[in-house]
Amino acid sequence: MKKWFMAMTIAVLVSSLFGATASAASLPPAFVSVVLDGKKIWFPDAQAYVDENQRTLVPFRFVAESLGAKVGWEAPSQSVPIERDGQQIRLQIGSNIALVNGQEVALDTQVVTKDGRTFVPLRFVSEVLGAEVEWDGSTSTVTIHTKDISESDTDEWGRLLRKTDLPKNAADYPYILADVPNEMYEMAYPPSRPSESKVSSELYATIPEYNKQNVDIWMGHLKTFGALLLNVDYRTIDDTWAQAMFATKMQNSNAELRYIREYVDWVKENQIHIMGYLEPEPSMIFYDGFGADYIRVKFRVQFLSFKHHERLIYDNWFPQEADFEKNVWYEGYADIKMVTNVGGHWGSTLKVSPTASLFFNHTISKVE
Repeated sequence: MKKWFMAMTIAVLVSSLFGATASAASLPPAFVSVVLDGKKIWFPDAQAYVDENQRTLVPFRFVAESLGAKVGWEAPSQSVPIERDGQQIRLQIGSNIALVNGQEVALDTQVVTKDGRTFVPLRFVSEVLGAEVEWDGSTSTVTIHTKDISESDTDEWGRLLRKTDLPKNAADYPYILADVPNEMYEMAYPPSRPSESKVSSELYATIPEYNKQNVDIWMGHLKTFGALLLNVDYRTIDDTWAQAMFATKMQNSNAELRYIREYVDWVKENQIHIMGYLEPEPSMIFYDGFGADYIRVKFRVQFLSFKHHERLIYDNWFPQEADFEKNVWYEGYADIKMVTNVGGHWGSTLKVSPTASLFFNHTISKVE
């Protein structure tokens, strides 16, 4: 992980998330995880993302208030007044100039609104709010530091550990994180062959392939898969989306591509528009004994538009009886199946299974 001081560094690192097609209109923005002082920020709705100019933008109010700033809103001038530690800061929508105690500070991109939320460039968090920012390109994660944390209190990804109020099955995991609720740990595992299956504490302790370098690759595959799966718009979707979705899967032929393209046609016909995100948890991996790894994720999804309830998501297990409401956030956990067709040193090749599902082994409920 390297210190981030220039926006161009982020442009180079995150461009690999969607490859050469990153500017295609049919593809969703590259979503970014944010960890603040050892705890992952689960934004209530709008997520950090990389814009078309390869700049990382973060939802400002939530981040600023987490850093102890007071944030306002002045509608007539479309400006955001901020107060923190005696500093008077003002941002204006559509401007790349911030006023800090009356002095102009140039930002590397404009302050924007998206889905009713104000987004600011990541550089602003570092240079104006005084936080230390690090960027991990392998997992598309921003880490924000406002205080020193001992490495002995964190995992390899800089997440804080906890030793109290542990889940019932705490021994199944290499450690327990401070920002993950027990219900996520205690969710039932998918079907398995008991004599061959292994929980994550065993996998990390006994099998060399389960190391940070490989797991980071798997997390990247899952993030790309989730960004495509949960961000679909009938007005822009095209074959670029189909090809990108197909590329996230482990395939032995092009057979699935036909089904993905049929879904694209259905999205247009049914006028489907959904948005959401999927966050994989690297410490929660389960080997089922049949040749597949399941990585647990937290997801959120909102259904904005559709004519009929059928096949709103490209998922063979999408519930036929589902009666999802429009413009309501749903949240849950799921185990996403990952497989490889490579023997020997297979670690870097693990990709999403063609039979993976958000609704096979999962929980989901309306966000109140």
